[in-house]
Amino acid sequence: MSASQSTAEIHRLPTHAAASHGASLYFETVGTAAGTAGALRIRPDEDTLLRVIAGTLRLTIGNVEHLLGPGGEAIVRAGHAHRLVGIGGEARCVMGFRAAARR
Repeated sequence: MSASQSTAEIHRLPTHAAASHGASLYFETVGTAAGTAGALRIRPDEDTLLRVIAGTLRLTIGNVEHLLGPGGEAIVRAGHAHRLVGIGGEARCVMGFRAAARR
């Protein structure tokens, strides 16, 4: 696979509402800027917690970029558009989605 190609893998973990406090958990492999990486994402009704488990991930929320390495975490509040791109190759992360608290 060339550097301009990208793979995207998403694996959903089965969760039970009581055990996860209503959250859904996913593992995702985020590719480089080619392919599906970098697509605008938005979850209008759910907050997202993401944690990088391998590689380096660029998270862009609005005009602000954050570089996250292994162990790096971020919370994206419901309704905030964002992009994820693997830097220097693919990055792997785990993401949890939960209904946003009423604000």
